[in-house]
Amino acid sequence: MNRATVSLALLTAAFAGAQEPVEKPSEPVAQKPYALMVGDRAPALEISRWVKGDPVDGFADGKVYVVEFWATWCGPCIAGMPHLSELQKEYADKPVQIIGVNIWDEPKNVDPFMQAPIKMHGKSGDEVMQYTVAIEAKPAEGDQRNGKLSETWMKAAGRNGIPSAFVVDGAGKIAWIGHPSGIDGPLAKIAAGTWDLTAQAKAYAEEVAASAKIDGYFEMFRTGKYDRAYALGHELVDGPMRNNASQLNSLAWAIVDPDNKPAKVDLKLAVKAAMRANELTEQKDPAILDTLAVALWQDGELDKALAIQTKAVAHAKGTQFETELKARLEQLKREAAKKAADEASAEKDGDAVEPPKPDSK
Repeated sequence: MNRATVSLALLTAAFAGAQEPVEKPSEPVAQKPYALMVGDRAPALEISRWVKGDPVDGFADGKVYVVEFWATWCGPCIAGMPHLSELQKEYADKPVQIIGVNIWDEPKNVDPFMQAPIKMHGKSGDEVMQYTVAIEAKPAEGDQRNGKLSETWMKAAGRNGIPSAFVVDGAGKIAWIGHPSGIDGPLAKIAAGTWDLTAQAKAYAEEVAASAKIDGYFEMFRTGKYDRAYALGHELVDGPMRNNASQLNSLAWAIVDPDNKPAKVDLKLAVKAAMRANELTEQKDPAILDTLAVALWQDGELDKALAIQTKAVAHAKGTQFETELKARLEQLKREAAKKAADEASAEKDGDAVEPPKPDSK
């Protein structure tokens, strides 16, 4: 799904209804992976109600906007609200405005959320959210949880989880798309005018294409197309996944999970992915260490697996993984003891001298 971005010139001509015919390109122009990408003009903000702060009628020239999507039921959204408030405070004297837009939610849930203390923070939503808050425009009939911006922003950009944030630059274009936890660096450059939008649009398109490949791998794996999946898996581990420990771990664990083993396995792929994930996390992540230990064990490297699992247990102390990882360590110890006993027995049998056979004469 490595698709090139449609050229801006062609898009402009097409939507402006240009009278001059557009010259047909020598090669077919591939479609964009999603309708809304970094570098595209930001869609309109269709809002049913501005809950907090002044209404934003449109994106003003020279002003940067962070449009963050959230819901009252979304734990990660609520956890990240103080971060957004700190950012708004940091940019208080600069032309930067943060807008938290409620989506995938019942509108009636918003006011109680803003008024009552939030268990996670001990303060009301109004106190925690020190930035503009709005509710997306909803359809006149039907499901009130999905509204205008769910379609024109989230779905159009291929975003299927919240919180999700979009940064709109001073020219009204989408400059960045991602999880709000990763927004600080990009926002600083966008606000300072040093963000290379052309380069970032290209990088984002490549990231989306890589993500599509990764999704394709897991779909083939899920549907039992193992040969094709594993061939692509080796490519992903050496390429798009190479610096993503979480994705590498997920790939490896799906292959070696003792409770859900696939009909066909590629243990070399699992070991390679788990080893790279372990390298990225500096051998400190207990879940990844556990994955590597299981992969090595299934690949016949019991001694190495035992050493890795011992590290996993040490790093899992006091975490949710501790009990499970300790149980696996004991299992590996029993397996190692059995292996040692079997080897000792085989060696003893090899040293035994058979008694002479009786003379047949």
